[in-house]
Amino acid sequence: MDYSKEAVKTNWRMAKKTADPDFALVRAIALGDARAMDKLYTRHGPGLIAYLSSRLRNRQWAEEVLQEVMLAVWQGAGGFRGDSRVLTWLMTIARNRMINALKRDKSQYDQAFEEDTGSILDQNDAVIEHNDQLNELRSALSKLPDEQRETLELVFIHGLSNHETAAVLGIPTGTVKSRLFRAKARLREWLEERE
Repeated sequence: MDYSKEAVKTNWRMAKKTADPDFALVRAIALGDARAMDKLYTRHGPGLIAYLSSRLRNRQWAEEVLQEVMLAVWQGAGGFRGDSRVLTWLMTIARNRMINALKRDKSQYDQAFEEDTGSILDQNDAVIEHNDQLNELRSALSKLPDEQRETLELVFIHGLSNHETAAVLGIPTGTVKSRLFRAKARLREWLEERE
């Protein structure tokens, strides 16, 4: 694909207008603005690393995948048409890079899974370690099928809409809704049993 400055300008003129504040950053990245890349990383890096860490269960591996994500953003910014929010685009890239990393080295994931100290909820454990409700929630979440847990994460932790979650996961919006419904029903059931 042609990412010359003139081609990028043409792509951006054709892109639909959006209220997404990150849209301007991606446009600047497409034109080679490293400061815009830093701003985009500062804004979304923590959320991306939390998502990748929770899925890969290994912070170091997640950081390596995040580097691949940001390189893909730098190289592919000129092709971003603005058909979705930038966050949706970033999460899609992150998920695809994560899947590729898992395919490359499944043994690293298996080892990380055995050493897992929990999900991204653990980031707050030092502050609320004594909170039994957190432990109950973690236990209930760990019982969910992986696709339901990932869908919950994207919607409730990363703030994606059902439509955006569907785009990231490559599934219909109706499937997102049914996964959320089933996951919430299971969580409610398990948590009520503990009362």
